[in-house]
Amino acid sequence: MTTATDSARTDAIAQARYQAALSSAIVTGLFCLIIIAAMAVAHERRTTANLAKSEEIAEWRTAMLKAPDAKTRDALQEGIRQRDLAIRQEHFGHQGFLQTGAYLLLGGMAIFILAASRAAAHRKRLPMPQPETHRQKSARTLAAARWAVAALGIAIIGGSAALVALERSTFGPASPAAGNGQEAVAPAVDFPKPEEIAKQWPRFRGPGGQGVSAYANVPASWNGKTGENILWKTPVPLPGENSPVVWGDRVFLSGATPAKREVYCFGAADGSLLWQKPVETPVGAALDPPEVLEDTGLACPTTATDGRRVVAMFANGDIACFDYAGKRLWARNLGPIKNSYGYASSLNMYRGTVLVLLDQGSAGKPNSALLALDLGTGKTAWETKRPVPNSWATPALVSTGQREELITCARPWVIAYDPASGTEFWRGHFLEGDVAPSPVGAAGLVFAVNTGSQLVAIRWGGSGDITASRRVWAAEDSLPDIVSPLTDGRIVLLVTSDGTLTCYAAADGRKLWEKEIDAMFKSSPTLVGDRIYLMTEKGVMLIFAASAEGYKELGKAELGEPANSSPAYLDGRIYIRSKHNLYCIGKK
Repeated sequence: MTTATDSARTDAIAQARYQAALSSAIVTGLFCLIIIAAMAVAHERRTTANLAKSEEIAEWRTAMLKAPDAKTRDALQEGIRQRDLAIRQEHFGHQGFLQTGAYLLLGGMAIFILAASRAAAHRKRLPMPQPETHRQKSARTLAAARWAVAALGIAIIGGSAALVALERSTFGPASPAAGNGQEAVAPAVDFPKPEEIAKQWPRFRGPGGQGVSAYANVPASWNGKTGENILWKTPVPLPGENSPVVWGDRVFLSGATPAKREVYCFGAADGSLLWQKPVETPVGAALDPPEVLEDTGLACPTTATDGRRVVAMFANGDIACFDYAGKRLWARNLGPIKNSYGYASSLNMYRGTVLVLLDQGSAGKPNSALLALDLGTGKTAWETKRPVPNSWATPALVSTGQREELITCARPWVIAYDPASGTEFWRGHFLEGDVAPSPVGAAGLVFAVNTGSQLVAIRWGGSGDITASRRVWAAEDSLPDIVSPLTDGRIVLLVTSDGTLTCYAAADGRKLWEKEIDAMFKSSPTLVGDRIYLMTEKGVMLIFAASAEGYKELGKAELGEPANSSPAYLDGRIYIRSKHNLYCIGKK
């Protein structure tokens, strides 16, 4: 039989639960209102700030057009660039804040509905108030306090998260996606302007990876055996298949053995080794050296520089960044990289990030990605998964006039990405086999090629799957397996490893001429003015006309030792890495 005491105790418990649920509903309701208000304020602040910045940019552009001198125009252009970067960074931060606020609001509403439902249920079962004992009152008060404290804790944690998200949206947001256990960050370092980059040789095949020199006054004759026009020759401590990059008075290379990985900085004027820095695998990363072909080696990717920093990548996944004094700024390991022949894709820098193509895995189980790492910290700024297996091509950067596109090649897709965010612009199903030649672009067209597949001309600037809509033409004769193509917008030159040179018309794909050369090639051709420079495996440079009329040899120059790298072409000088040395070619 239920006693009066038991009934009172039951009523007291119900009353306590009602009070606790009601308190939770009130607290979480207030929390939801705070989140809604914070999101509204943030949106209004962003709208106002963007309007102000847009008006400021418009004023600066008007002032730039009316600027009386180049120095003033450059200063205004730099201000426009920085403002544009700030708007894009705040955009990603604002998106992150709204997403965080939505999650918090969803959680708060769920708790509010649950608490309100429980309060309503207990309220319906409450009897008429009865006098309660001191112990009952204390128990009820304690239970209600516990519920209120728990709800208040949730509100405090959620509010703190909202404030953190708001701070990130205001002072330096995260980019869309991150990987490899790294927090997404926005680039936080300075970077050069396009016109500054165009005068240097900052990456594999020069600016944009196009294999086009900004200078026509480079030497056309030299001899490594006699010393003719050899300004200097310097031994490279460790072997590597990467090519020299040059910025101002610095030349950078890397080298590796199974036991060591190093980055080198040489003086461009005299070849002196300014510094030599080891790259050590971070603790916890894979230590066993990967299996690679001799032709690929352990230091195949070419370094990249922005005139302030240099970044080197190795076949075991180690990547490290140094400043120009040789101080290591950061290091990571992105491996192990599962690649059939060894890792070979070279690096590129873009607006405060270094872009890394990690194509690996098989066609049935691809595990590939394109990453952007912040140059200041090494953290992942963004990461985009790729539906392709391992490849060895290096992405090219082209400007369409409306935007910049990072062009990548791997079976079966040619894919263009936004280099600022990793967003895919377009893709086309064009390639087969193990892709090694890198793409190039000119005159509105991207050219991609691989042996056993086709040479395809694609009209850039598309969106979505452009396989059927933007292919301009395709050809299937004399396709290269290693050497990257070259174009000046009029012709497209292909070079096979065993010495077949084929020239196509860029506009319609007509074969213009073909030439058999008794030599082997791994180095890619370069356009220097109206001449093409192409080096054989034995280190003999062939110089011929960039002509649609036929192969017209203009000269030869011998280095005197084997070389597989693609040289760097600067003002009056050529920098060539041979098997053992770094050469500087120029008029004495």
